[in-house]
Amino acid sequence: MKKKNLKYKFKIKNAKKPNQKKIKKTLGRTLKSFNVLYAYAMFTFHWTGLKYFAVFILNVIQKFFIVQYLEKFHIIHIPVKRVDHKLDSKIPFKPEFAQCYLDFVNYWIRPMCMTMKRYGSFEGIKLSAEYVQYMIMIYKEAYKIYSHYLTTTARPKPTTKASKGIQFWDPHYLCVPSLHIAIVVLTIGFYKMLFEREEFTEPEKEQWNSELYTHGIEIAESVLYMKQHSVNCISAAIYMVTKTAPELLTEEISIDFIDSMFKDSIYIEKSDSKEITSYIKEMYKNLIEKSRHSNDWTVPLKEWLKNYQSQT
Repeated sequence: MKKKNLKYKFKIKNAKKPNQKKIKKTLGRTLKSFNVLYAYAMFTFHWTGLKYFAVFILNVIQKFFIVQYLEKFHIIHIPVKRVDHKLDSKIPFKPEFAQCYLDFVNYWIRPMCMTMKRYGSFEGIKLSAEYVQYMIMIYKEAYKIYSHYLTTTARPKPTTKASKGIQFWDPHYLCVPSLHIAIVVLTIGFYKMLFEREEFTEPEKEQWNSELYTHGIEIAESVLYMKQHSVNCISAAIYMVTKTAPELLTEEISIDFIDSMFKDSIYIEKSDSKEITSYIKEMYKNLIEKSRHSNDWTVPLKEWLKNYQSQT
């Protein structure tokens, strides 16, 4: 039996290299300039994309939405724990970050659209399907925690239409680990790997890696400004991806990402932002260290949840 390449564990087929004409068409374009509807259309009408995208959507429904609503309407009874931390109070509620928070979906769809445009839809879909398989994995892995403990935090009264909508539609039971954060760091790691493996040009790598990283940090900060998560949720999410996709997210990249958060914030005092990121980093490192004694990445996080006392 042929062994699976663990470095590229979800690679489907080799994508045919694009010609210079196709490369020039996307060269210099920002990721935000790509229309996400194109990616949706290609996933719908191409079998390779459809079969993986359908599985992904089913996992999102089953392992993210349904479990929360079943708990909300008292159909199931999974223990619900508060995971607030006293440092959360040093991050102000900023409802104006709602648009950035909600841009999270387009954030991971735009680079797929870019690859389909750069390679052509039939070749680009192979690379996009590889990414979607990682997404499926992340939802499945996160559910190992969600099915054991549901987690929530205190949210302030919404003051804008967008923040009211977010709080109305989100039952807010899946805080640890944060899927917003997990998917951001997964996306950064995946495309950093892909750009190298597929031999993208240096200008392409520099521009698109930078865009993904910068906007990823903005989204990571927004989940805290919107009070959708606690600082604890950040550490847990990055830890989960480090353990389940180490070929994409190393401990070094994880630490750099945490250190980049709130670096230029105008809403948080420098001393406070340093205290916040130091705590996120410390919790992340502690989980990593404890995981070295277990073959199951969930054990340290379940133990942490069992013992944690909410701080408000």
